[in-house]
Formats: sequence, structure tokens, C-alpha cells
Amino acid sequence: MRFLILRRRKLGVAIPTDQLRRMQPLAGDIQISECHDAGLGRSTISAWIFGSGPGPDVFPRLLDVKITGMAQVGMNLAGIEEVDGAYYAQSWWCRVES
Repeated sequence: MRFLILRRRKLGVAIPTDQLRRMQPLAGDIQISECHDAGLGRSTISAWIFGSGPGPDVFPRLLDVKITGMAQVGMNLAGIEEVDGAYYAQSWWCRVES
């Protein structure tokens, strides 16, 4: 499903609200599925931005993802992401394109 997506953390640290308001969201098609993650060595529910061509993910995949809030116009997804071999808390605010 297509959303406007804002990453709410950088290396696990929450981005202040005033900065979030100024950030440009990424328009993308969010996919969520259970799959094996080699880094974790187990199966995990993962979220990613679907890309129609080859290449790296636009954002690091959200692992162990959960919907932590949902309303008529959007939802918040939270999980962990891998950046340079380390795992950090991350959340995406996903709102419907209007």
C-alpha cells in the first residue's frame, strides 16, 4: 500500500518534533512479510519500501515490525533496523497520500 513515510529516528535516537515537521516524506509502497533475516539468524516480520528495480532498499528494512498506532489517515510502524552491522530502534510514521 502506498504511503508518505517519515523515519522518526536516526541511529536509534528520536528526531525532535520540530525537525520532523520540516522533513520531506518519502512516497512509497510499503510491503510487510515474514522472512528469514541472516543477521538475526531467525525469522522476523519485516517492512520495507518496495522497489521495482534492482538495488539497495531506500530505507533499511524494519525488523520485528509492529503497528504501534493506527488511525484513518495513517499508522506508526516500529521495529529495529540494521545500519553498518549494528541494530537500532526505528519507527516510521506512514500517512496516506491525499
